[in-house]
Formats: sequence, C-alpha cells, structure tokens
Amino acid sequence: MGKYDLLVLGGLLALALLPPFLTDYLERVVTSALLLASLALAQNVLLGYTGYPAFGSVAFFGIGGYATAVLMRDLSLPFPVALFGGTVLSGVLALLIAPPVMRLRSHYFAITTLALQLALGELVANLEITGGAQGINLPIYRGPGGYLLFYYLFWALTLISFLINAYVDRSTFGYALKAIREDEVAAETLGVNTVLFKTLSFTLTALITGCAGGIYAYWITYIDPTSMFDPVLSVKMFVALLVGGVGTVSGPLLGAFLLEVISETLWGQFPKVHGLILGLLIVLIVLIIPRGIWRKR
Repeated sequence: MGKYDLLVLGGLLALALLPPFLTDYLERVVTSALLLASLALAQNVLLGYTGYPAFGSVAFFGIGGYATAVLMRDLSLPFPVALFGGTVLSGVLALLIAPPVMRLRSHYFAITTLALQLALGELVANLEITGGAQGINLPIYRGPGGYLLFYYLFWALTLISFLINAYVDRSTFGYALKAIREDEVAAETLGVNTVLFKTLSFTLTALITGCAGGIYAYWITYIDPTSMFDPVLSVKMFVALLVGGVGTVSGPLLGAFLLEVISETLWGQFPKVHGLILGLLIVLIVLIIPRGIWRKR
C-alpha cells in the first residue's frame, strides 16, 4: 500500500469518530456514501484488477438482502446470523455460476451478468417465500445506538473492502488477476489457472456485494424487487469507479464519496433537474480526467 493510500486509509478510520458531530441528515448521507464505496470497492476487484465488467453484480446485492430478510422473518434468526447466511448464499451462487460465466469475455460477460440480474429479479417477484412484488417488511431496529448501527456496519464493510483491495493490489493473487486483465491467453500460457482466479475474483465480489445487500435490507426495513435489483445501483457503482480511478486502491472509495456528495447537493439545490445536471457533470469529469481522480501513485 502506497503512502497516499495510507492517508486515505487514515481518513477512512477517522470516519469512525465522526458520528457525534453529524446531524441525522448528514449521518444518512455518509452512510449512503459508505454503502456505495463498499460496492465500488467490491466491483473494483472484478473490473479493476481482473478486467471483467459485471453490469449485473447487483444480483448478489439483491440475493444477500432477500436471504437476510427471509431468514429473519421465517426462521426468526437474529440479524448477525441472517446476515452471515445471506452473505454466504451470495458467495455460493457466484461460486456455482462462475466457471461457465467467466469463460465469456468483455461485453458478452457484461450482458450475461445483466441478464442474471434481470432473471433473479423476476424470480424473486414471483416467489411466495419472497413476498412476490409486495416485498418483505423487516422489524425496525430499536437496539443500542439506533440507526448509527448501520453507519458502523457499512463503515466496517468499506474498511474490509479497502483492505482487500490493498492486498489484491500487491499480492501474488492480485498479480495473477492483473495478468488476466492484460492478456488472458498469455497468462494461461505462463501457467496461470485463469478459471480458478477468475472464479475467486467473482466470488469475492459477490460476497462483499451480498453482505452490503443484507445490511441495506435491515437498514431500510422494507424491500421489494425494484429496490434490491435496481439497475441504477449498478450504474452508480461503475460511475464511482470511473470517477475515482479503475484498478486503484483508493479511487473507488473517493469516487463514491464524491459522487454521493455531488448527488445530494444537486438534489437539495435542483430537485427537478438534479439527474440531468449530475449526468452532465459525470460526463465532464470522465472527459477531463478519463483515468479518474486517483491514478496510480
């Protein structure tokens, strides 16, 4: 991890001390930014280091959220146990589908993951156990700290995701992923088990994404297929990566916070056209700094 990444890590650690100084509104904004940062960092493992764009990785967000909700509602499991179950289920699903799906490349892979997201969304909308289109209501958390619990859960997940990215960036595992990204055929020729490493990368991304979905489900207390399999969330993940810097340790984190701050500011100032202005700003940022605000240092 470079010295600049250590500075960003220090800033992330400092966020743990921030809540007493935040209003309820700012606490929600920072919590949302941490959620997006954890998702962007998860996506960075697959896209930034492995070179595979999973447009439909929100499928695992939805699976993690729904599995957590069903386990809490039907089995009356405590939230930590249900969250663990939802996270594991997301990882198992990724592990099962990765070998055939990861044999596809570039836009074929991206379209396949998007199709997976749409298919799972439709499946959830038509199953009785998931509440169908009506969704699932979860109990409101009334324990110590109130909704501050979710701030720290997303903070911890973002910290773990950041450290995973830092490990991947400098480890043998990461070098294998980078070799696949640069030239998969050459990597195979050099003896890299590309199917294995791509499967591990895909599964790791799914585990983080599924865990974020489980936390999110309990945070908002009501979920439905539209909210848990929202393609807009996939777009925001990719935008955060592009703005921050694909394939960097700190870029996804900074990009997520910048995107969330700009989005919230525009929403408050221009509620009717904030989406249009945000889109134009993102286009300008990508055109001016195509490699993102955080380059390799």
